[in-house]
Amino acid sequence: MAYQPKYAQKKPQNNGRISDIPRREAPEPPRRLPSDGSRWNVPERQPLSPWLTALGILMVPISLALSYLLLRGLVLSPGQSAAVSASPVGDMAICQSFDAYVAPELEKAKSSIRTEPIPEETVAETTEATVPPYEAVYRLADDTQVAPEPDQSKFGQVSDPRDMAPILREAEYILDGQSLYFSTETELFEGSVVRYYLDESIFAITWKEVHDKSVYTYSEVKIGHPSQLRRHLSDGAYGSGKLYYPTEMAATVNAVVATSGDFYANRPVFGIVAYEGQVRRAVDDGYAETCYIDKNGDMIFSYMKQLKNQENAQAFLDENNINFSLAFGPILVDNYEMVELPSVYGVGEIQEEYARSALCQMDKLHYVAVVANWEGNQPDDPTVARFQKVVAQTGCKMAYCLDGGQTATIVMNDELINRPAKGEQRRISDIIYFATAVPEGG
Repeated sequence: MAYQPKYAQKKPQNNGRISDIPRREAPEPPRRLPSDGSRWNVPERQPLSPWLTALGILMVPISLALSYLLLRGLVLSPGQSAAVSASPVGDMAICQSFDAYVAPELEKAKSSIRTEPIPEETVAETTEATVPPYEAVYRLADDTQVAPEPDQSKFGQVSDPRDMAPILREAEYILDGQSLYFSTETELFEGSVVRYYLDESIFAITWKEVHDKSVYTYSEVKIGHPSQLRRHLSDGAYGSGKLYYPTEMAATVNAVVATSGDFYANRPVFGIVAYEGQVRRAVDDGYAETCYIDKNGDMIFSYMKQLKNQENAQAFLDENNINFSLAFGPILVDNYEMVELPSVYGVGEIQEEYARSALCQMDKLHYVAVVANWEGNQPDDPTVARFQKVVAQTGCKMAYCLDGGQTATIVMNDELINRPAKGEQRRISDIIYFATAVPEGG
């Protein structure tokens, strides 16, 4: 049965006397939007002034009082003539009584209404939704060799960056008001996807873009505590002499994201190597620029010839509360400024075209690991100068070049993400990695 409005569902009972039934006008048909897609020109409802609201509330008792006074003046009191009641003197007394009552009430209403403009800061605070500041609940012990295993259900991937929008909203808490380099408008390298991981202690996004005919693989990571940025040496010890694939080391320590380090074992006479707060090697070659990670998770640099021996290096570590170092270089960005590159540098063939790798710090506990290499129909590897310009476009505060060539790799969830030089990983001595701090099982 077709739907019928309530008033048509029952027929009136009139015993056949139709003329006795009051006629009802046909209901007006519902208004429809114009067929041309335009909307009716309906004026917008203006907000009611607080003055008018207060005045309306005030007028109710005033009207009652005035009515009472007027009626009292019209009614004859005992011993009072009608002429006196209706005289101008009587009328004046009523008006004076009315004025005496209304004037102070109006002043009260005026004083209760806020007329000064509301400061813009107050408006912003009341209109914008706020996210509570992030508080780190979990951390890793300094001597942790193997991090908690990440929850596999927290990994995911999308083929369209716009599909990351709900994940980014979920990550607002750990981002703690910071902006990402990654954007839902990012143009991905053809055939690639966006991978991510999000739990209470870490948010990581990995993707590929094309710049200057090179494929750049980025992994942007925000962690909740400095202990989640770690360096792993092969077999967990300095100078072990063992080499492993980056994916093997990443799996060993349960890394969410890992990137190749400085491959310190490949060049025993270059730079300052510090691990667990101690200088393990300090070579005064005059050409090394070194990156240090302090106990707050911040990147700090020393420039050429700044630290001349192991004693100077250890004093620098102690003064700056350094956790570990990376000995490769050169420095690319320092305090948001691109650094003038040296014409000659001890490692990295900076004037040649090679696969490149860098670690960048965006903000507090916020990093980007990036590698660049040729892949697919993008045939070029960049020089350090070209690489530096693209890295600086991330808006990073600090950036440091790591070992490139076949060493340059990014791993997520034990999977190699970029295409290394020669198409395969090489065995190396160390990685940098980001770990979850959430204990296994939650």
